[in-house]
Amino acid sequence: MTSWYLIQAKPKQQAKAKEHLDNQGIENFYPTIEIEKIIRGKRQKVLEPLFANYIFVRLDDEAIGWSKIRSTRGVRDFVRFGSQVAKVPEPLIESIKQDVSSLTAESIESNVPKVGEKVKITDGVFKDLEGIYKAKNGEERSIILLTVLNKVTELEILNTQVAKLED
Repeated sequence: MTSWYLIQAKPKQQAKAKEHLDNQGIENFYPTIEIEKIIRGKRQKVLEPLFANYIFVRLDDEAIGWSKIRSTRGVRDFVRFGSQVAKVPEPLIESIKQDVSSLTAESIESNVPKVGEKVKITDGVFKDLEGIYKAKNGEERSIILLTVLNKVTELEILNTQVAKLED
């Protein structure tokens, strides 16, 4: 009988660990989602892991190669509760697979402000002023609505100079 287990990958090596598990013929599940982020001032779509540093693996309970998995490049160890290795129920894996397929970039929180959200200017002449995000203007700039002297003014600003405010 096979069961799903959870392994922890080394930081920033989960993709490498997944690749090496694939090369060994070990069934695994590494859920990712494509989101839009601002990286070095430019809007980019990137693949982000749903569970950072964790990979689900399906192994035969009778013939588990524990050392084979633990010695895989990029893998830290199995997730354990005390001395017991954590098993993940099959329905949970199926549910995650369904949820990942239905997720969209808009449904995931990112560092890119959306129209109407409050933002704070982090650099330049208008540093520390708060405004409302109006629109993106190309890959590197955004348009912000600021209230200056009781008048709403549009300000075109670099993406690196604006941060989304947390609610």
